[in-house]
Amino acid sequence: MPTFKRVNSSDTQVFNYTDSTESRLVGIQECSFNSQKQFTELSELGKFGTQNRILNSNQTTELKLDFILNEQKTNDPFFAFTDSGFLSTGSLNFKIRDLAGENKISGAYLQNYSLNLEVGEIPEGSVSFQADSISYNDTNNLEYNNQTSDSDIAFLNPNNITVSTNFDEGINTTSYCVSSVSIDVSLDRTPVTRIGSKVPKYRYPDPNVNGEISVSILKNQVTGVDLSSLVLEKGNLIIKFNPSETSEKTYQVQNCSLISVSENASLDDDTKMNFNYSFNLKDNNNIFN
Repeated sequence: MPTFKRVNSSDTQVFNYTDSTESRLVGIQECSFNSQKQFTELSELGKFGTQNRILNSNQTTELKLDFILNEQKTNDPFFAFTDSGFLSTGSLNFKIRDLAGENKISGAYLQNYSLNLEVGEIPEGSVSFQADSISYNDTNNLEYNNQTSDSDIAFLNPNNITVSTNFDEGINTTSYCVSSVSIDVSLDRTPVTRIGSKVPKYRYPDPNVNGEISVSILKNQVTGVDLSSLVLEKGNLIIKFNPSETSEKTYQVQNCSLISVSENASLDDDTKMNFNYSFNLKDNNNIFN
């Protein structure tokens, strides 16, 4: 009888690789990828309907990785492998292995990066890429004894997070009861394809794209948007994990502006206020310190 191997999450691992190195990503919570053919439909004179379909250039594979934050950046699928920041024109390569075989995704360019920090929840991040190509290989597969618990990884404690600021419309954990903070950066990229190739040589990011920060607090005072100034106030928001310790980890966003405030009250729940900030990527190409 043929051997049947059922693949589940404990039998799947994700690696970043170069020509000479390979690093397994720890703390991965979800891994998904999608390949969809981009094509043009052709019809002919005197005939109804589509007669043929031809592939376009810029065939793209979408890759998404959700991960738990740890005390170092070694498991961050983006910042662990590049110092060039969000506006980098460089690409990364990934391997996804399981009991059935291996998928190699190469030429992966950052498309979205987000962090989510919430009271009572383990701090998590999510990153997605646009990749040039994907290949499938039924060798280099994992075995059952390759399973690992990652028990030696120091994941971050959600109870030890502070938020500080240096401008009046900023939020901090000293004056407010912060319940959640999220950071989101989404990039638009323009593929540049050379004549004779279906794969883009580069995918240039749009430098005018803004990132967003959302901060949710439990209401303890009356506050809102200040419309007295024509020019929006700008300042910094600093998020620290394990402050004043050797394992301190910092995300700093500079020159952000408050753009909206909303309030929500529902039955049998605390009244919450949500503050949304916008920041440009030119000043925040690398928010990780």
